[in-house]
Amino acid sequence: MKVYLFLSGLFLNLCLFGQNKYISSVSIPDSTKKINKDSATQFAEIIQASEMKRMVYYLASDSCEGRELGTKGNDRAADYIAHEIEQNGIPKFGLNPSYFQPVNFKWISWDNIKLSINDFEYKHMWDYLSIPRENKNLNVNTDEIVFLGYGIETSKYNDYKNLNLKDKVILIYNGEPTTKEGKSYLTGSSIPSSWSLNLDLKLDAAKRHGVKCILIIEDKFKELVDLNRLKVLSPTVVLDIDEKPENEIVNVLHLSPWVTTKLLGSSLKKLIKTRDKIKRTGRPQSLVIKTKLGIEQHKLEQQVIGRNILAYIEGSDKKDEVLIISAHYDHIGMRGKDVFNGADDNASGTTTVTQIAKAMQYAKSIGKGPRRSVLCLLVTGEEKGLLGSMYYVNNPVFPLSSTIADINIDMVGRIDDKYKPNGNYVYVIGSDRLSSKLHEYNESINAQYSHIIMDYTYNAENDINRYYYRSDHYNFAEKLIPAIFFFNGTHEDYHRIGDDPEKIDFNKMEKIGRHIFLLAWKLANAEKRISVDRK
Repeated sequence: MKVYLFLSGLFLNLCLFGQNKYISSVSIPDSTKKINKDSATQFAEIIQASEMKRMVYYLASDSCEGRELGTKGNDRAADYIAHEIEQNGIPKFGLNPSYFQPVNFKWISWDNIKLSINDFEYKHMWDYLSIPRENKNLNVNTDEIVFLGYGIETSKYNDYKNLNLKDKVILIYNGEPTTKEGKSYLTGSSIPSSWSLNLDLKLDAAKRHGVKCILIIEDKFKELVDLNRLKVLSPTVVLDIDEKPENEIVNVLHLSPWVTTKLLGSSLKKLIKTRDKIKRTGRPQSLVIKTKLGIEQHKLEQQVIGRNILAYIEGSDKKDEVLIISAHYDHIGMRGKDVFNGADDNASGTTTVTQIAKAMQYAKSIGKGPRRSVLCLLVTGEEKGLLGSMYYVNNPVFPLSSTIADINIDMVGRIDDKYKPNGNYVYVIGSDRLSSKLHEYNESINAQYSHIIMDYTYNAENDINRYYYRSDHYNFAEKLIPAIFFFNGTHEDYHRIGDDPEKIDFNKMEKIGRHIFLLAWKLANAEKRISVDRK
């Protein structure tokens, strides 16, 4: 938790003193200008509020059970979206024609977990914390543990020096040794070293020395539990290919101060004396503690098949280049009997992408389709960590080198407090991060056709909300594919049971959907693909 507070403080300092590298202003269009009417706007008018309403009401109905990955409700939503794509005349494609890209996931949770000290069993998340993804199955019965200071191994300071710790349980403090004045012995200043900021360094050092399990004394135990509660109470979901091999993992348990005193017993004063000597001299000290410790950990791992959904409109003379328009269709499911329907998050974006696909296909059906191919990509697993889009960029259906941009839509159906009651706005994120031309296109389309307030507030490099990193476009941007993200901001029903379809502004959705279609049309038909011209 000290690490978190330090990083938060550092980030706030950057916010206060750093300059915005990217646009963060509000662009207000000239509403007196006449809106152009041409074939592009005729195609955009295929996108209708009434059709959007029909789709959102289904996707955000109780029958879809909150669309959580791995549930029947999620499958029901995926089948419905695929049926809509088929009804709109978009053919399946691929060697084995389909609308789906299967994605293998693994759900990880504790099947059994116990910690006992001198035959007394303690309670998980009250007395200690063990996160399933960070551990492997373990069975420990020992009469001694080794206090190893801070668990650091460097040329300047080495807690492991001259010790054989193979198959031992060690007890360490967070952070690193400091002087009475708060200076780090590792850096020689008040700035902590990476050993305070990155727990993985300590885990890797323990693994190199064959340590069986690390116990960490947590001064801020309650805060740590609060930060990690969902990782324990809900199954952790990972891509099936993401897991570390068992031999690369060393188990780690975080101990509350109270249970640490029970573990140490009569050795508590010795440990404090040893720690104080480390801080006074800057030299490692260890201590063997005699105590009866039992640990049992057994994980439950379940394979889950998710599905990304693909609506592909093949281009004409530039068909080998592909524009992706993305949104996630999953949400957070149910808690007991409460259904978290996720109308805004993200039935709104899913519906918008599906309707844009319909308009693109209509243009193609009358012989006026886009020059470049367009892939409308509805991804799963976003709520579990952008996993569906992560899978796609690492297993692309079309080469990433041929992918010109990603337009991502996540929550475009509500009006936030800043703009109530006027819904004629959208937050735009990422437009100028990699390509100046992408930003230029978005502004010119808005000036020519849409006349929507373009709010770039959350595009600021020092945006404390970090929205640029929190939706599916980021996985494309990380691969240096220009990406733009459209978003209406959060509201009181975000990730709550009140995110229902009757609160959606479908006229707002229609207007934003038409704007995004026109931007996509411009990108898909430009003579030259946009280039990456910013780092």
